Amino acid sequence: MTLTVRDVAVSITPELVEVLSWQDDYSVIDRVLEEHGLLIFALAHDLVAAHNEGDITIRQIGDLTGLSSGMTYDLVDAIYAVRGFGEGPETYTPDNVDGEQPDTDSTEE
Repeated sequence: MTLTVRDVAVSITPELVEVLSWQDDYSVIDRVLEEHGLLIFALAHDLVAAHNEGDITIRQIGDLTGLSSGMTYDLVDAIYAVRGFGEGPETYTPDNVDGEQPDTDSTEE
């Protein structure tokens, strides 16, 4: 079954149904369904698969779905876990970001 959301076609696939079956284990799945509906969830699912292929960023997923950045990261992490895409999205905290500022005043010749 194919549905259209914001001029983007999404499909109800066995992979989507598998992810939906995990909503008791990943509260973000249930939250997205409750707050945004099945069509937005299906769109997000397809976009996360595209993210896994390196075709789209997490920020773009949030922009295209209308999900908050926190909800987008949580959903990407859940879908990565269920679908076996590997480790979830890499996030940065002040503790793991190099505090050294690049030298922007000099130019290399």
